[in-house]
Amino acid sequence: MKKVVSALLVTASLFVGSVASFAYAEESVSIIPTRMQAGTILEYDGSNQMVILEKGEPVNIPSVYQGQTTKSVTQKVDLDKLKIEEEFIEKIKAEAKNLPVYKVENPLPQPGLKVIYDGEGYIKEFVFPQGNDFALAAYKALPRGTRKAAGTYTYGDNNNKITITTSTVLGEGRFTNFTDTTGENSNTLKKGDAATRGDIDNPKYEQVLDARNLDNNVFANVTKRDNGALPDATLDIWKTGVELFDLKWSSSLSFKGRYFYTF
Repeated sequence: MKKVVSALLVTASLFVGSVASFAYAEESVSIIPTRMQAGTILEYDGSNQMVILEKGEPVNIPSVYQGQTTKSVTQKVDLDKLKIEEEFIEKIKAEAKNLPVYKVENPLPQPGLKVIYDGEGYIKEFVFPQGNDFALAAYKALPRGTRKAAGTYTYGDNNNKITITTSTVLGEGRFTNFTDTTGENSNTLKKGDAATRGDIDNPKYEQVLDARNLDNNVFANVTKRDNGALPDATLDIWKTGVELFDLKWSSSLSFKGRYFYTF
């Protein structure tokens, strides 16, 4: 049976036994909760009330970036390379100081809107109702090889930020993982592939991205062969590609990272 609940009730009872410092569902029915139980699926009915279609499980991960290291020896951090990278990042940020900042908001609740939450309880996908004006807000990737106008774009519940300058892109925030089999070019996805948030930054197919796990400073190159909505992430790593960052794959794994490239 479908269960109709208020966001206030969700806030009060959702995460019994979970870490108290997490910021969970909003206390207003006018705002979509940014955090629910892991795997929750909800939908807004004709009266714009939140209906739980699939009840999730409690989130027991102590940190959103709590990755498990692989059994292999952790890569030795190349301090010289890290220094050069940091200097490059600072140049990007210095140029961005003179550029506009855009806050990308989540959609407002609308009848028929479905929200799917990931293994950590953060928003994974918005499924928009078809056949009405609201469907125009559904995810639509930019043409490949393009990106939004220069500026800094912030969004999500995990300090996600994509900075675009005259010749560079820097994505910072949450890195997630996905298990799709086919990418944006009917390609078979494989280890080392990644997807960007295509409505903000959609690099050319097979663009090589420099990326770093900011939790352990492990650097890796990944190849952009897909794109996605990523409402609360800056980069989606294909499945076992997380091993390149010295992490052990699990479906709910995410970590703090950054990627960058020049165009």
